[in-house]
Amino acid sequence: MSKCVIVFKGKQLAKELILKLREAQTPILDCNLIEPLNNKIESEDINIETSEELFFNQLNFNNIKILNPNLAQKERQKALATWLIPFGFIAGLSFSLMTDLKTFAEMGFPPQFEKLLGGLVGMVSGWLGSFFSAGGINQENDEDIRALRKKSKEGFWLLILDLPLEVELPWAILKETNCQEIITLEKE
Repeated sequence: MSKCVIVFKGKQLAKELILKLREAQTPILDCNLIEPLNNKIESEDINIETSEELFFNQLNFNNIKILNPNLAQKERQKALATWLIPFGFIAGLSFSLMTDLKTFAEMGFPPQFEKLLGGLVGMVSGWLGSFFSAGGINQENDEDIRALRKKSKEGFWLLILDLPLEVELPWAILKETNCQEIITLEKE
């Protein structure tokens, strides 16, 4: 799947592009319209649709994972935590059983809880590992995201298109529209 962001001055221009893409039967996996950061959204403008199908969702810039590194980091942290926390518990429990240290008993805890507390310390270590590992990953397209945020603050509408990997952008149709800029964000 390839993602590209097309920058427009107005919402109507984005709608016209989607209509042209539908007429040309361009396969689109997902299509989201991102409102400008300074835009006050009206209740009737949340979804643009026709009688036959929903063309795209109108979303906020900060709610899109690919445009907001903090959302992507939180998702990575949750994914890492699902396996690092149990692994940390098992590793801490195993270490306590293998070494037979009396660390917690010396602190005043009952000796029968020594192994369990070792597992809990390992669990906390797993959570910390997931937190710091998720924060250490930089996105390759940070400059593109900053440029898109700046465009959004200037009042431009962003249209995010997800196309299948084997499908090229329809350049002939894009030349007919009055788009300001086209940025390719990722290819998976």
